[in-house]
Amino acid sequence: MNTTDLKNASRQNLAREIATRDTDPNFFSALTVLPNPDTVLRRLGKADEAFDAIISDAHVMGELRVIRSALLGFEWRLQAGGETPADVRALELCEQFMKVRPASGLRWPDVLWNMAQAVFRGYQAHEVVWARQDQYLMPSAVVDRPSRRFAFDINNTLRLKTRSQPMLGEELGPYKWLLTRHMPSHDNPYGVALYSSCLWPYTFKHSGFRYFVKFCEKYGIPWAIGKYPPGTSQADQDALADALARMVEDAVAAIPDNGTVELLESSSSGQLVHERLIDISNREMSKALTSQTLATEIQGQGSRAAADTHRGREQDVNESDRTIVADTMSELFAWITEINIAGAQPPRFEFYEEADARQDWVEAIDKARGYINIPAAWAHERLQIPMPQEGEDVLPRTAAAPAMPQQFSSHSCPHCSHDFAADAGGDAIDRLADQAATEADNIIADMAAPIRELLNQVETLEQFRDGLVKLYPKIDDQRLGELTQQALMVGMLKGVDDAG
Repeated sequence: MNTTDLKNASRQNLAREIATRDTDPNFFSALTVLPNPDTVLRRLGKADEAFDAIISDAHVMGELRVIRSALLGFEWRLQAGGETPADVRALELCEQFMKVRPASGLRWPDVLWNMAQAVFRGYQAHEVVWARQDQYLMPSAVVDRPSRRFAFDINNTLRLKTRSQPMLGEELGPYKWLLTRHMPSHDNPYGVALYSSCLWPYTFKHSGFRYFVKFCEKYGIPWAIGKYPPGTSQADQDALADALARMVEDAVAAIPDNGTVELLESSSSGQLVHERLIDISNREMSKALTSQTLATEIQGQGSRAAADTHRGREQDVNESDRTIVADTMSELFAWITEINIAGAQPPRFEFYEEADARQDWVEAIDKARGYINIPAAWAHERLQIPMPQEGEDVLPRTAAAPAMPQQFSSHSCPHCSHDFAADAGGDAIDRLADQAATEADNIIADMAAPIRELLNQVETLEQFRDGLVKLYPKIDDQRLGELTQQALMVGMLKGVDDAG
């Protein structure tokens, strides 16, 4: 856009919303509260009852337990929003708040799981009750409320349905209601409910169960067929039928001498159509809840690699669900900070997996030690292992620290920490040369005679390394690196001595 176009642009149009429901030709302007656009739930008219029925399904409950373990199996922590004293106070205040129960009869894992219900129900609201604690105004209770109590107006603002306003609802003030939503949009502020995607598979599955049970009752037990001779009276026929009916339950029957009984068994091959319907319905619900099927039920199909791939998809979905819960908790901490410590950056809530985090840091620190010096306190903090106190019993190390690679330049010595180019006096150079000669003599005196002879014979580090391998065929790479480092040090110090 050039300067002319920018000047011609209306500031009023740039600063206000235009594509709202007020200007939408397809929106009925008389509406005050938006209906839930979920077509499945709108047809039923009873979302909560339908969702509760879906939860009672054994397959769905199994999937929910896996999802719940994926959420609560992670550790959680608070990260400071900044480094100022106010930011630190805000972090300490929120950490102190998380050490008490969120409400009577509830634990924080219960609250976190209730917030995660937004993924399955579309949205979930929690009421925050505030109370004065010393000089702070802190939440005294964080309680989940049923979704049926809320609605959204035409501005996508949450409203509470009350006895005085059962349809339109009442406006809600700030710092009162925590709202967790799954995939909300302008057209659907209620969010997308995964239980809604499970409704038809659940319905077809349980309808199939009814006919499947009838099939098993009808054809799963052999038919008892009684034969009677011609001319048998109706009373005798009825008596024979009653005896056969009792035989199905008791496996005992009294049959006249002139009658015969045969057992006719039904035969079928392959998977029954009712069983296939139930399996298909289970897989469809698994796709909706966890985005995979093989990690739940392989059923003789697929492979271990395919199951691992499906498990990876499930873990990605679980991670996104944890993000929704973490954002809701972070909003609560933002309220606490804004009310009590003005100007401070609020802390952030995050989930982390302790075992994997430690393993990642172990690998990163182990590789970085070959290039840089790492503060021990920092490494202990990342590995979540406290620094050992003086005199405290510690477990012995199982491996020595790897040798640090040395890099030398023509201007500095990393071990003596002295810049030769900055030295202006010859006395300083002579003093350093004498010191270098003394260090060289001490190092050479401590080395074995074959290595000392090898140093006098070789001209490059490659020749020294090959010579060490011949002298010590069983030497490991770590010891080889240490000896090569010492040789490099000796050569540098001798060079300094010769230059003096």
